[in-house]
Amino acid sequence: MTPSARRRQLSFGDLGTPLAEAEMVVVDLETTGTDPTQDAITEIGAVKVRAGEVLGEFRTFVDPQRPIPAYIASLTGISDATVRGAPTIATVLPMFLDFAHDAVLVAHNARFDVGFLRAQAARVEVTWPQPTVLDTLALARTVYRRDEVRDHKLGTLARHVGAQVTPDHRALSDARATVDVLHAIIERLGERGAQTVEDLASAHRRVTPAQARKRHLADTVPAVPGVYQFVDREGAVLYVGTSHDLRSRVRTYFSASETRKRVLDVIPRIHEVRSIECASRLEAAVRELRVIAREQPPANRHGLRPEKALWLRLGPGAEGLRAARIAREEADGSAQIGPLRSRHDVEGLRALLTDAVMGRGAALEGGGAGPRGKLEPGVHARIRALMLEDPSALVAHAAGRMRSHVRGHRYEDAARIRGVAETFLEAAARAQRLRALASCPMLVAARPAEPDRNPGGGWELLAVRRGRHVGTAIVPRGMDPVPVAHELARRGELVEDLPAGPLCHGHHQESELLLSWLSGEGMRIVQVEGTWSVPARARFDPQTLQAAFAAAD
Repeated sequence: MTPSARRRQLSFGDLGTPLAEAEMVVVDLETTGTDPTQDAITEIGAVKVRAGEVLGEFRTFVDPQRPIPAYIASLTGISDATVRGAPTIATVLPMFLDFAHDAVLVAHNARFDVGFLRAQAARVEVTWPQPTVLDTLALARTVYRRDEVRDHKLGTLARHVGAQVTPDHRALSDARATVDVLHAIIERLGERGAQTVEDLASAHRRVTPAQARKRHLADTVPAVPGVYQFVDREGAVLYVGTSHDLRSRVRTYFSASETRKRVLDVIPRIHEVRSIECASRLEAAVRELRVIAREQPPANRHGLRPEKALWLRLGPGAEGLRAARIAREEADGSAQIGPLRSRHDVEGLRALLTDAVMGRGAALEGGGAGPRGKLEPGVHARIRALMLEDPSALVAHAAGRMRSHVRGHRYEDAARIRGVAETFLEAAARAQRLRALASCPMLVAARPAEPDRNPGGGWELLAVRRGRHVGTAIVPRGMDPVPVAHELARRGELVEDLPAGPLCHGHHQESELLLSWLSGEGMRIVQVEGTWSVPARARFDPQTLQAAFAAAD
């Protein structure tokens, strides 16, 4: 087993994984019973394979911390004595997840095995990585009809395909037998055109007639990174998405793996698939947002109205705190944080800020914190400082209230205060980063290029003007990136149709994609006009709240 790397779920752009490249972990469990909420795991066996080759095996007994029923011991040969001294599931499960890493999980009757693993992860508070799951039982029912096999039990299938290992109700033996069954199923489905993990996952489902009729539309889509658009006969855009391989991704919409109702509803109306080739994943993500915002496609739910973000605004002069749909300049002494997730956050944030400055109950007593209320100059200045510069007084106030509630066993009240404080810190941190990027006239940065796009290495360059993406370029290894960076900056200066608002208003989603890229590993600033900085005193992160709560005795 290797140390755990960062686990990830197969992403939107990773769909269409060729079977020859996919790592699969075939797993089998022995348990004390059949109920994942009441029973426990006694043994885990797993085999990691890729392209028919065994890459490794995992096997361990597990102490179920309860007696093993006699009939289970008779069936599996695993008794209380067998598991005495074995590690508990709290120790074993992270080890198994490290072994599995981000591979596809395979099991015979996956609902049972994966259901147990997921339930045990929840019980011991281990994050379940949400892997792609294949069920050889469901696949076998599709591949092997009853006129070919008597039933679809693992033992029956293992004999039918000539498995090298006979299942014997022991985890590793059963996992090894399942590997041979899986390979036989892949071979059979390969004859029917299954080439990817997604083809395998959907083999037991059927495509709709509309999907079958429209499948040919994917044939003309290029196999490049970028953005795809489903368009009807009148030229209206129905759906927009992005992928590192457009053809592979678009094909999945016309296969049984696509089950989302909002997408299936538009498939009969698709007349054409348009594509926009992009130099990088970031450029594709930005272009996707812009197309969605411009075309308002009915099957896309997110990003339709980026200009309708919600902010918590402290007005200028003596004005109080209120919700705002438009972010404005702050040179007049106003301030805003956000975007917020919900209008319901506003009242809690207003009360917390006012109480932190004026004392408990100030908001309820009309202490100048109502939607149209006036604030004393000193109070206004202190609230503005909390929002823009240093939240330590608010963090200390929230931590003290949380500690008081905990001492009184009022845990729900403590959780409520924590939630409001964390919402404040997140909103203030988002605004802080957006404010800094929006104020920078031009920024050109570089990061190591994505290996799948540039196996030989090189640099990915990004040009940003006041929070808007104005150019991306890939510079191969051995080529000087500086002249390319200067050309990106020069072209960016000529772009006139990208409005720039305070705190990146109207395009904050795009700006936050850029900020995520700029915080990536290996990022270097190549050229900057003006300044791009974050105030050093600001500590808008959840760790400050945790530390203050721990210190609030």
